[in-house]
This record gives sequence, C-alpha cells and structure tokens, in this order.
Amino acid sequence: MSQIPESIHGQSSDLISAGEAAHILGFKQASPIMNYVKRGYLTAHQSTRNNRKYFRLEEILNFPKPLPVPPPAEKFKGHGRSEQDR
Repeated sequence: MSQIPESIHGQSSDLISAGEAAHILGFKQASPIMNYVKRGYLTAHQSTRNNRKYFRLEEILNFPKPLPVPPPAEKFKGHGRSEQDR
C-alpha cells in the first residue's frame, strides 16, 4: 500500500473510502475490496493521519464488473419443498 502524499490531501474528491468503493462495486462490506488489494487487483492508499485505506475513484469506476453467472443447479438440490409436496 502506498502512502497518500500530502499534496493529494487537498484533492479529497479523487479518493474514496473502502466502504464507498465496496458500495460502488456492489458489495455490502469492504472485505472483498481488501481481498482485491491483497491479490494486487486494486491499489489502496493509506492516510498519514490514520490507518484508513483510500482508493482512487477513477480506479474503482474502471474496475471490471464480474459477469453474471448463475449458480449451478446442484447447489439447490435438497433445499425447500420436494416436487411431491407442491
């Protein structure tokens, strides 16, 4: 993670929190975002004032969205009512 240079602090509109990045990418929590950082897909910038992680808005907006892949039918076998009960 790179430190946020003092010159960037004035440009706070370019940086967003991990929670905001998660919301933009469709996650309810920030943990998937931090997993992307660990894998090297995203770059987190750490503030010199606190231990929070910030992300460049442009990087988050340009991050590719996953393709919608339906879960396999095997995952749902045995859940809910059986065909005979309907």
